[in-house]
Amino acid sequence: MKKAIYSLGLGVIGGAVGACLDIPLGWLLGAMVANIAASMQGASLAVPQWLKSIAFIGLGAMLGTAFSPELLDRVHRWSVTMAGMLCYLAIAIPCAFYYGRKVTGFDKLTAAFSSIPGGLGVMVILGASAGANPRTTALAHTARLATILMVLPFLLRQLTGIDLDVTAAANRPIASLDLANAGLFVSLAALGSLIAKGLRLPSPYLLGPLILIASTQVTDLTDFAIPIVFINVTQVIIGAGIGTAFSGAKPHELFKTFMLSSGLTLLLLALVILFAYVFNVWTGIGFAALLLAFVPGGLAEIGMLALILNIDPVFVASHHAVRVLLITVTVPLLASRWLKRQQQREKPTA
Repeated sequence: MKKAIYSLGLGVIGGAVGACLDIPLGWLLGAMVANIAASMQGASLAVPQWLKSIAFIGLGAMLGTAFSPELLDRVHRWSVTMAGMLCYLAIAIPCAFYYGRKVTGFDKLTAAFSSIPGGLGVMVILGASAGANPRTTALAHTARLATILMVLPFLLRQLTGIDLDVTAAANRPIASLDLANAGLFVSLAALGSLIAKGLRLPSPYLLGPLILIASTQVTDLTDFAIPIVFINVTQVIIGAGIGTAFSGAKPHELFKTFMLSSGLTLLLLALVILFAYVFNVWTGIGFAALLLAFVPGGLAEIGMLALILNIDPVFVASHHAVRVLLITVTVPLLASRWLKRQQQREKPTA
């Protein structure tokens, strides 16, 4: 409990500093950086899993409120960009694997599971069962996500010319939920997570509330407006959760991980910029939206950035959800086949 209080306290302080500096996603980035800095000083930090689950439920529900009946008029245009995202993954994953093998010096299995831009938990569990180093895999994924979150807002500003501070301030929800709507919102979010967990969907605490509330928004059954304080609290918990992933790591280990991650992140972002430019010329959907949709970050974190900056959060979240679902379904199948082949090779010949 002391670890959690310390971590969340640092998160609130760091988030407040980030918000005062008008940094896009300031509460999340500030909480994350504050916890990473404390981890590098040897502090023992932790955010309870139940609290992170609640934050993901809240974020999924908030992303669901971005959906509207008008979505049905433009969703047919997404087939081209979905195909583009798959092409991006087909190029990015081998490049990341090669980087992991040749530059970082990871063994083959660790490089493979560290390079797949899927859910952190799934990659660590599958990688460990296949023989990859779970700690290295977790640190690699977390470092890449942290690096992308720190670089992406400023990259958006430089490449799009959007004044992110003005955009964020102008589009942040300021309305309050009345008691009846608040009760309905919480009930739908909880029900969505339970249904998704029962169906064994990946990231059930995030995708369940997102899908259920999005369906009520699209059918015009609900029209929620989320208070800004709710968004900020969620940012702090998620940001602190990312930062505490480095707790217990030695300073030189963290420094090395981030240095190696920065090279891979720049490589992946260069590919994202290229694909976003090409598909924006092709479809006219918008460079910023395509950049956020293709970037190999987390669904929760990138979805939060799109929501706060009002850069087509429905489009962005939908693409990341499809990516997570696809990777979660295909990687276990491919991993099981690979393990069977390895076991057959290791069997002694008669």
